[in-house]
Amino acid sequence: MIDYLQQEIEHRGIYRCEPGTCIPSKEPNSAYTWQFYLRRCMYNPQFLMKAAAELIMRLDLKDKQLGACEDAGVPLACAISMLAEVPMLTIKKSRKAYGLLNFTEGPITGKPVVLVDDLAGSQNTLMKAAALLKEFRVPVDNQYVTLVNKTQGTNPTYLNGKLISLFTCEDFALSWDDYKKKYKKVPDFGFFC
Repeated sequence: MIDYLQQEIEHRGIYRCEPGTCIPSKEPNSAYTWQFYLRRCMYNPQFLMKAAAELIMRLDLKDKQLGACEDAGVPLACAISMLAEVPMLTIKKSRKAYGLLNFTEGPITGKPVVLVDDLAGSQNTLMKAAALLKEFRVPVDNQYVTLVNKTQGTNPTYLNGKLISLFTCEDFALSWDDYKKKYKKVPDFGFFC
């Protein structure tokens, strides 16, 4: 199952720029030569359910609740929630602009929340979600869940807890040239708009 997941991410979940080209990054005046796009994989039910099953085997979900970081963590947390029969909530990036003006959706059970996202990179999303929950006195568990840990080796105590991921960047041929060398073909990300 883990090989299937790795191959799906390798061939469908990473955009690689042709040599000499790049795509804009979040930071001003900088660019990427590759980028993860895991939703291309996570919106495939077969991939999503297999990823959830693999993560459940690595997690302690007894007396816990899942907290999906908006928005990439939502499908993964939903799949884990359904398979493990663990309640979940979503944590918004910003307060809802109407109605209850809430920061979360779903029940708050009082159980420690295991935060779920697709990637662990800068830690900003998980740190903001943890801080928000703590502000409202919602307990946050000491385990965090992602598909890919991009920070391997740089955050030994991830948010004062344990980051559980299926993969690291080292598991993939990230650049155009590395992919071409490994697979003897050029990357084909497929159609997107």
